[in-house]
Amino acid sequence: MRIEAGLSTYEKELALMGEDYQDIFRQQVRESAERQKAGLSRPVWIAQAYQQQIAESRRPEEETTPRET
Repeated sequence: MRIEAGLSTYEKELALMGEDYQDIFRQQVRESAERQKAGLSRPVWIAQAYQQQIAESRRPEEETTPRET
């Protein structure tokens, strides 16, 4: 959530877990390619996150940012 909010980065979050973000990203690429080669779909959470981001990007700015009073 902090990454999506712009408050953190993958590098920082994964460092907190003792991981190297580049290693994790490379592994994710390998796993994604392997799933695709096997004819498997993407994990459900990816589709849900994508749809949520699309929906949020289509909202007028007035609805997504609080107004000053």
